[in-house]
Amino acid sequence: MIKLLNAGFTRLRKNKLFWLLTIFSIGLALFMIYTQYSDMKKYGEVIEVYQLMLNYSTIIGIVIAIFTSLFLGVEYSDGAIRNKISIGHKRTNIYLSNLIITIITSLFSYILFMIVIAIVGIPLFGTITIPISTLLKLIWCIFVTIIAYCSIFTFIAMMISNKTITAIVSIILVFGLMMCALTSLNILSAQEYIQAGAFVDGEMQFKKEKNPRYPSEEERKVHQTLLDINPAGQVFQLAGRSAPNLKVLPLYSLGIIVVFTGAGLVLFKKKELK
Repeated sequence: MIKLLNAGFTRLRKNKLFWLLTIFSIGLALFMIYTQYSDMKKYGEVIEVYQLMLNYSTIIGIVIAIFTSLFLGVEYSDGAIRNKISIGHKRTNIYLSNLIITIITSLFSYILFMIVIAIVGIPLFGTITIPISTLLKLIWCIFVTIIAYCSIFTFIAMMISNKTITAIVSIILVFGLMMCALTSLNILSAQEYIQAGAFVDGEMQFKKEKNPRYPSEEERKVHQTLLDINPAGQVFQLAGRSAPNLKVLPLYSLGIIVVFTGAGLVLFKKKELK
């Protein structure tokens, strides 16, 4: 395992995709700071540094999907996996080493983003205004969700031998997860009552009516559960500090990690390599 990790990190340091990811993380942080600073100067808005730190989480799934599919996809196209097996490395170790590299790279990307936000943002916008313990809980939950994302996309990358198909499937999946999360969020955010207007004696009058699209209690429970299980739903809630079930989100992420990693290890052992 140690040899596989050493080889993987050596390849990572020489990989253009990794350096592009690093530049993207720094560039995104600086871009967010610039746009928010401009808004503060123009409109007098109050900018919260901690909110900027959390915002990257909403798109981190896309970043992980692209990186994992392209970085691990090369393992098949270059014949690296066959070579590793032929010299005696166990398939379990190969799978886990790739997963570990993906996790560390993804967490590094997010940590680098937060460091840039903190170093440049705090002098411009002021100190963090929420309790540090609260911020750490949110970041911890985001980190666990990132690992869950990595387990999903590593599974896809290790099961599909074609790099292009891996990338397509991963990107479609991450956008599908985001769309499902947004749908549930929209349903849960529906107002219970709406203002309905009608003409009475030539005058428009408004009255409060029950919103026909307002979900029932059972529907709310279902959509909240779907939102909590979905990694995209988790980060949307965490970024917006609107997670009513904050304590259970890491448990759902842990379940995803166990299921996809376990399934990946079992199926990769049986996979025929061409």
